[in-house]
Amino acid sequence: MKFLVTGGWFDSSGEGFLAEVDLASGRSRELLRWTPPPHLRVPAKGFAGGCVGGDGNLYIAAHAAVIRVDPQRWQITGVLHHPCFNDLHHVSAHRNRLYVSNTGLGALDVFTLDGCFLGSHSLLPAWVNHRRIAGEDPPDWPATLSPGWDGTSTTSWQTAGRSDSYHDDAQSRRALPFHRLKVRDHLHPNHACVTERQSLVTCLYDGSVRDLRDWSVVYQEAGLFPHDGVLRDGHFWLTSIDGRVLALDASDGKVSGEVVTRRSLFELGHWGWCRGLAVTDDLFCVGLTEVRRGRLPKHHWSERPPEGSETSVLAVERESGRLAARVDLTDRERHAKIYSLILWEDAWAE
Repeated sequence: MKFLVTGGWFDSSGEGFLAEVDLASGRSRELLRWTPPPHLRVPAKGFAGGCVGGDGNLYIAAHAAVIRVDPQRWQITGVLHHPCFNDLHHVSAHRNRLYVSNTGLGALDVFTLDGCFLGSHSLLPAWVNHRRIAGEDPPDWPATLSPGWDGTSTTSWQTAGRSDSYHDDAQSRRALPFHRLKVRDHLHPNHACVTERQSLVTCLYDGSVRDLRDWSVVYQEAGLFPHDGVLRDGHFWLTSIDGRVLALDASDGKVSGEVVTRRSLFELGHWGWCRGLAVTDDLFCVGLTEVRRGRLPKHHWSERPPEGSETSVLAVERESGRLAARVDLTDRERHAKIYSLILWEDAWAE
């Protein structure tokens, strides 16, 4: 079995890659690379989540743009950018529309396949994002969402704080446009899954899966850090960055809060930052990214040390939980990272 992997490197290039992974041979081959032009380039980013559109093209999120790829030639044929794009994590396709997880803005933006903006499901009020785009941060997120009934907003805004490995400082916020910044955000929506009945998004910060059709929380678990969410065979599968894989019941066409499968991948003897998910009839496949001590995640991802972690794809049997295949993509020099796994059988036709 083969599928596509999107990713990048933790270096200053901002370069993204698309690769083919073959589970049978345990090998991978690179299909294309893309270095963003200077006005879209953000260090340590690259390609995030992607999908196959209704027109047969691939659509892949980069930090500040959506990339369109012709799979017949493995060439980029379009770059969609809006100044409000920030830290895009995923593109999902449904009924000839694209749903872009605009993570830094806290929104799910909707486009036609020709790039026309249709609307947005925003998880923050417009005035909050206006202030954030201008370079400020709220010291208290709940206060911006619930100002009360006294007719005034008493939220005390502040200039962006000092930089760290994830966020830009105040000087950068003043010098660079919003789409090139690494900003603090509220719920961190990662991955979208749109169906006839639901518009689901996973939210890393509060461990939730939300339905943006009615703004309900369909599942939430304390200590869970959900990233990718895939619907398959009446189940909604989730990865958590700490190596857990869950399947929620969706047998009636809607995702419920009932957990029907729970696995811990790190027990298989392989570990890393866990995101990227593809599910078949017999397997679920996940992507791991090497964690290094000098670049530790801000979330608790494992009791294990970062030494020994890896960048790889694991294929696990759905019924038994046994490791069926592994493909190593570790790059010690540039520190490679994996974002999404994309199933697409037509990609392998000669």
